[in-house]
Amino acid sequence: MIWFYLLTIGCYVVAIFALWIGFKKVPVFLLRKHPAATKFSVIIVFRNEAEHLPALLQSLQQINYPSSHFEVIFVNDASTDASEEIVRAAMNVNNIDFQLVQNTSLPGSFKKQAIALAISTSKYDWIITTDADCTLPANWLSVYNDFILENNPYCIAAPVAYHSSKTLLDNYQQLDNLSLQGVTVGSFGLGNLLLSNGANFAYRKTAYNEVGGFKGNLHIASGDDMFLLEKFMNSFPDKIQFMKSNEAVVHTQPVVSWKHLVSQRIRWASKTKKQNNLSAKLLGVLVFLTNLGVVLFPVALFLTPWHWPFLVLLLLAKLQADFFFMRRSAHFLSKKVPIAHLLVVFYLHAAITVYVVIASLFANYTWKQRSYTT
Repeated sequence: MIWFYLLTIGCYVVAIFALWIGFKKVPVFLLRKHPAATKFSVIIVFRNEAEHLPALLQSLQQINYPSSHFEVIFVNDASTDASEEIVRAAMNVNNIDFQLVQNTSLPGSFKKQAIALAISTSKYDWIITTDADCTLPANWLSVYNDFILENNPYCIAAPVAYHSSKTLLDNYQQLDNLSLQGVTVGSFGLGNLLLSNGANFAYRKTAYNEVGGFKGNLHIASGDDMFLLEKFMNSFPDKIQFMKSNEAVVHTQPVVSWKHLVSQRIRWASKTKKQNNLSAKLLGVLVFLTNLGVVLFPVALFLTPWHWPFLVLLLLAKLQADFFFMRRSAHFLSKKVPIAHLLVVFYLHAAITVYVVIASLFANYTWKQRSYTT
């Protein structure tokens, strides 16, 4: 058993260190304030988001970019609450060019179909997707414009952070997101793109059409960002970049219960087995095995008590690697690593990760009042 811990945690620490180096290699991009030259179609799919839409709509109205240079396409994905009425009421009293379309696909259709519908009605070549439970920074489109003018990319991944409070559940999600953002930025720095986030994701419509859009994975519930990123990587890998800018950070709401958290994570994990990126799959296996080791730590101590100093040192090595890695992301996102919850989250995260990975292989899950098969 000691060799299992030595191998998995050793490889894990090396991987984290490599991603840490990759994170540093991605330059910070500052707002340049170039004249507005890029026109955007912002796509927002919503389903029963009446609670969160007012904050999103308010942030949209504060966007510091000419209204003549962007449109917002809302897609109602079969909401049963007052979401549509909230959108109409807010949009009808401002000068933002907007559309409100209905996702009329078959019951059980997925978000990618709603996005594809919106793209088919969009006016402009640059598509940006975000989520209905997000808030957008005032210079969001301005910094996208600057980045596009200076780098001429076809696809841009951008940062996402959580609104958080002092609860354990919120801090769990904050710490988890710091790790995910670190992996995302680090993988871009290493040139082997592993993650992106559809809450802040942009691409040219011409590039989307060139790779066939979501064809081939429309039937998969999650992954409107990752499957498209894989296609872009295969077609034009040198035209995909991460915009590491504080002006571009989109904030999203944490889920409100542990049950919802687990369902969300199963949804995310279920797409991994359908990805073609070998590096992403290998990293997923490594993370699973390392967290399995954390979960089984009490068993290891019981079976091999004479190895306890070495086992404790290995776990401390993982904890320290996680801490410094998350602190790098936290510094960029202007967040803090909540030390008070770190030790609790350390073991809790391992247990949830192991459960989620196993459940994503065999179990069904529910998300936004819909049932899905993994």
